[in-house]
Amino acid sequence: MRSALLAVATLAAVAAATPALAHDGPSVLSDAGVVRPGDRYAINGQGWFFADVCEPRVEVSRRENHSVPVGVAAVGDDGRFRFSRRVPRDTPYGTRIVLDITQYCDGIGTTRTVRIRVGAARRDCPAPLSVDGTAYALRVFGGLPCSRAADAMAAFIDTDVVPVGWNCSHADPRIAGHDVGCLEIERPGRRVTAGTS
Repeated sequence: MRSALLAVATLAAVAAATPALAHDGPSVLSDAGVVRPGDRYAINGQGWFFADVCEPRVEVSRRENHSVPVGVAAVGDDGRFRFSRRVPRDTPYGTRIVLDITQYCDGIGTTRTVRIRVGAARRDCPAPLSVDGTAYALRVFGGLPCSRAADAMAAFIDTDVVPVGWNCSHADPRIAGHDVGCLEIERPGRRVTAGTS
């Protein structure tokens, strides 16, 4: 009973020491859902605890047959962290990287999980996007779904207004190889380009 009360008191202390957040508790998100062998993946966390009873870092482990430590990342006083590692070049396509991120507060662990797939960094969407009679070939990166990419790109090309949650711009196709590009602000490894040639 005493240990249960101590656990409740510890969590209450952590909650009191943590600033109010727009989301429910700690979260993790990878920059991209798909990474190529040899490339780096990046994980961003927010809402993690910054309190005297908590470790000032998170522990990152890879879930395989058992937990394999990968590294640690410091938690800032704003509750955020960033962690990045390179995928070995010999990792086969289709491999799933499942990472557990854990922070201990007075011996009690809070864990969140993020999944990343090893595969092709980019792919061409099967159907062109048509806006005002012009056909645009779409190329997506980082596991961005073609349907989501087409929605964002169509809105930007049609109105020149950047959709919420995106960062879009026009480009010189002679230099960039495409006419328009958009990336997700929250997951900048997921992006789309559109070209007319």
